[in-house]
Amino acid sequence: MTAFVVGLTGPMGAGKSTVGGMLRELGAKVLDADALVHDEQLRGTVGYSAIIQQFGTKILDEEKEIDRTKLAAEVFGDPMKLQRLERILHPRVISRVLEARAMLPDDAVLVVEAIKLLEGDLRKACDRVWVVVAPRETMIERLAARGMRPREAELRLATQLSEERFRAAADTVIVNDGDRERTRERVRAAWTELSRARA
Repeated sequence: MTAFVVGLTGPMGAGKSTVGGMLRELGAKVLDADALVHDEQLRGTVGYSAIIQQFGTKILDEEKEIDRTKLAAEVFGDPMKLQRLERILHPRVISRVLEARAMLPDDAVLVVEAIKLLEGDLRKACDRVWVVVAPRETMIERLAARGMRPREAELRLATQLSEERFRAAADTVIVNDGDRERTRERVRAAWTELSRARA
C-alpha cells in the first residue's frame, strides 16, 4: 500500500487552489503541478534547455530566464506548439509527483493540483480525480482579477476541456460558485467520503 493520490483539476479560474488549500487544512499534502512546471523551466534544468531548443531565445527575459508570459503567448492558440511544450514538461512533472508519493507514509493523501491532469499521463498516477467547476462568468471575473484581459481569458478557456468533459472524467465534482463556506462544506463532505472509502 502506498500514499493515496487525488488529482485535483478543473478549468482556469474555477478555484482549484482554493479547494487545495481547504484539503491542506484537512490534512492532505498538496502539490501544485504549475509550481513544478515552473521549477522545471528554471535556467540550468534539462527542461530549460529543451524549451530553448524548441522555441528559441525570444522567450527569455533580460536575466536569460524563461519569461512565462512570452512562452504562453508563443504556445497558446497554437495546439501543435502547446503539445510540444507539454511533451517536454509533463514527464518531468509526473516523475516529481511519483517521488513525492514515495516519500509519504502509506496512510497519507497526496493532492496534485494540475490544470492539465486529464490530457496526459499524470492521470494514471492518480487514484481519484476531483474536478472543481464554477460558472463561466465567475471564472472570467477571477481571471480578470489576476490581471488577464477578458479576451485573453476567453482564449485560455477555449483551449481547455469543456466543463462536460471535466465532469465526465471526475470521481468527485466540487462546485465553487463564490460562496466560500458552502464550498468548504462540499470539500469536507467529499473528504469524509474519501476517508470512508479508503477505510
